[in-house]
Amino acid sequence: MSENNAFWNYAVQLYSTPEIAELCLLLQNRYQLSVNSLLFALWLARQGRKLPANLDDNAVRQWRVNMLEPLRQLRYQLRSSKQSPQEYDCYAQLKKAELAAERVESGLFYELRECCPDVARAGGEAELIDLQQLGYLNLCIAADSDSGVAGNLQALLKQLNNKATGCGGN
Repeated sequence: MSENNAFWNYAVQLYSTPEIAELCLLLQNRYQLSVNSLLFALWLARQGRKLPANLDDNAVRQWRVNMLEPLRQLRYQLRSSKQSPQEYDCYAQLKKAELAAERVESGLFYELRECCPDVARAGGEAELIDLQQLGYLNLCIAADSDSGVAGNLQALLKQLNNKATGCGGN
């Protein structure tokens, strides 16, 4: 895995915006969209690439299912019951481990970047992103009967595009 992971750097910077982090977590917790998958789709769109609907990477899926999700579940369980200083410490350590597992997953995603077609600007960066550039996320929107995914993705894209153009707020 590449030590110089431009996707990870982008994800950390983007996720540090509270409104973006909140929308990402809402999409993850309510609609089971992976934050890393979502951020990877956004990063690809910013690069003028598209995450293909048929991209099914076994290494990413196995890492998420076998490592990342169990850590997250343990952390969530402990979060609701942490009482003693030892439990707080354990919670903090699980949070660190989960972040490290997300970084590994981001490296697996980063290795897939060349499998994602260039859809515009021949490698140039896109200034603004719209839903059509997000590839497989459109399948999630189509499968969502109450259109909550689409509305929340639109809100996320608005925050992201405001950040890209230097326009803070809504």
